[in-house]
Formats: sequence, C-alpha cells, structure tokens
Amino acid sequence: MTTTDDFGVSDEDIRRALRAVRSDEGPELTQVLRLAAASSQRSLPVAPQSVIDAVECVYLTDRDVANGGLDQFVWNHGAEQARWVAASFRAVGALENADVLDQLAGEFESYRREVGEEAIRVDPVDHFLAFRRRGGGPFFPIPGIRAEEGESLIEHAIAHAEEFADPEGPLPTIEPRYDGDDRPQ
Repeated sequence: MTTTDDFGVSDEDIRRALRAVRSDEGPELTQVLRLAAASSQRSLPVAPQSVIDAVECVYLTDRDVANGGLDQFVWNHGAEQARWVAASFRAVGALENADVLDQLAGEFESYRREVGEEAIRVDPVDHFLAFRRRGGGPFFPIPGIRAEEGESLIEHAIAHAEEFADPEGPLPTIEPRYDGDDRPQ
C-alpha cells in the first residue's frame, strides 16, 4: 500500500528521492525539496533537520526578498530572525547569503540603537531607506537565495547522505511532526 501525505508526496516518491540521494548521480533539487516537505508530515523526518530548516528559510524570506531584498527581510523580521535564517543557510553551505544576513543583522541592531525606537516609529520608511543605504542594499553582489540554496542543498545532500532515512527501511508514518513554530519571533 502506498500512502501520500498532505504535500502529495507518496511513499514511493520518498523512496525514489532517498535512493537518488545515495546514488552516484545524486538527487535533483525537487527530490531534496520533496524530502523536506514530507518530513513535516511524518512521525519522524526523512531528511536532516538542517535541510528542513534551510528549505523553510527560503520560503520565509521569499516575500521580503522579492519586494525589496535581504535588507527588507532584516528590517521586517529583526536581527534574531535574520541570524536564525543565516545559521540555517550556513548549515547547508549557502554561505554568501548567510554572511550578508549576519552583517545586516549587526547593522540593523546598531542602527536601531543609534536612532532610537521612537524616531523610527515616527518615520519608518525614511529610516528603512537610511538603514538600506548604510547596509549597502538592496543589490548585494551575491547569488540569489534560491540559486545558492538550491545548489547548496544538493551538495549538502550528497555529502550527508547517511543523515537521510534509509530508502529500503520502513518509512515514518504520516502524522504532523510539528505542532508549532519554533523559530525566533
């Protein structure tokens, strides 16, 4: 019997992706993404937590990056969240975006201390633009998150194949693994 989770990932899709991770050719990005998605719907993950977190962080940053850039993400979500995303990216080897996020987090904290919360509340747009100029944004000389993360996820999966579930072993049952959001707020 083949089961399918809420993301439409069947047991056979999972096994195929796990076999690809352990193959000489390595997985395709879609297979790594399937394993990350399936992990959130299973009693135990089929992908390492580093992969699950990194994929989640790509989606977490998407809207802000599309609307303004990495500095927009840091401004909207704060230094702690930016550092959590940077650490998640760094864990799978997406170092360039991780470094920029860490730098922006430090710049964000300095800017807020120097200017003060009250001044920012009075004119948040002008202050965001000042923060942006100070941080060198929005066009950073790094690869886009999706490009760097995609390549890094594949390389990470190949280098850490043993951290993924055994493709020939029993698969975890379908039941939500997460009951809340454990990332910094």
